[in-house]
Amino acid sequence: MNLINSSGLSIKLSHKISSRCKLGEGLFVKAGRSAWVDICSKKVFLSDGVLLKTFATKDKPSIIYDVCEHEIILGLDAGLSIYSTLTKEEVILQKVSNMHDIKEYRSNDGGYCGSHQFLSFMHRVSPELNTGFVYRLSDDSWELIDDQLHIPNSFIEIEPSKILISDSLTGQVWIYTLSKSGAPIDKTLWAQLEPGVAPDGGCLVNDFVLIALWDAAAIGVFNRQGHEIDRFLLPVLRPTNCKFDCTTSQLWITSASEGLSKVQMSLYPHSGDTLVYDLALRS
Repeated sequence: MNLINSSGLSIKLSHKISSRCKLGEGLFVKAGRSAWVDICSKKVFLSDGVLLKTFATKDKPSIIYDVCEHEIILGLDAGLSIYSTLTKEEVILQKVSNMHDIKEYRSNDGGYCGSHQFLSFMHRVSPELNTGFVYRLSDDSWELIDDQLHIPNSFIEIEPSKILISDSLTGQVWIYTLSKSGAPIDKTLWAQLEPGVAPDGGCLVNDFVLIALWDAAAIGVFNRQGHEIDRFLLPVLRPTNCKFDCTTSQLWITSASEGLSKVQMSLYPHSGDTLVYDLALRS
């Protein structure tokens, strides 16, 4: 794929965190601290860049919404929950059991657009045959936003009323325009990835959208119009998410080792680890 390297961004590896996740995801960063999950092993990780703490959850977590002093707000199979790092107790704040069969679907990703909170679900066994669900939390209840995406992912706010949500199965990234109440009033195809490459989690950095590209060993750099203008190659085949910490000017990247062969692991031995890059504007 021919790309014009015109983003003006550059990254340099700072360090790696050996979290050894099967499916690292749900990345959250703030002021030098980071948190992420391993969906497969039901674990939550907390790091200050040096020390790494690990916590076990009852349900499969997929997204971290916030990290407070001793509490973590999670999106997981059962819905929205709060986890205490002191007591190791997990309390469900808002269940989704009446929205779909939680035995058939697991949570996958989520995020915010303005004050509107989102959580998505995908079929556990055959997402290629079953579309998933995207919900918005409204007045302490879940409202269905979309049921046409197979593996809903990304959830990148690019404006207070516009959010990018991808379908990792089809390689499509959609831009949703929301009303003041958070209801979608428009859905337009924003980007289409090449076959074999899946858009995963990402973030907004200045005027650029960065998206982890599963099976491409890269972070794709897009402009706001959805054109890919740069691509950062990584030492992991399946990056799953990236988030920028403006306090430290660092880009955190989670990854997966799930489904990789011995040959692929030998080529990408850091798959499953979390990478920290210094990000800067090229002069």
